[in-house]
Amino acid sequence: MSDQFDSGPRVECIEINGAPVYVLSLSLEPALPDELSSAERAVVLLVLSGASNAEIAELRGTALQTVANQLHSAFKKMGINSRGDLAAAVYGA
Repeated sequence: MSDQFDSGPRVECIEINGAPVYVLSLSLEPALPDELSSAERAVVLLVLSGASNAEIAELRGTALQTVANQLHSAFKKMGINSRGDLAAAVYGA
């Protein structure tokens, strides 16, 4: 995982309810590991925004267990175990 931040505007594509959604980032956004799938990346970004698993499942039109599985897989790839670890890993908190 990178401890660096990507700077400047960029566009990222995430999937919500099976449809691609393009998100423009104008602020500093943490660099996430390249090993994350697009679904894992979307879930991680939503977790970092403060969304619960239930809210993420509703937004993405997936089952709650799917969100939990994607988050668990992302945590494993990042070498972390919890949302608190995620914030610390990404933001250095």
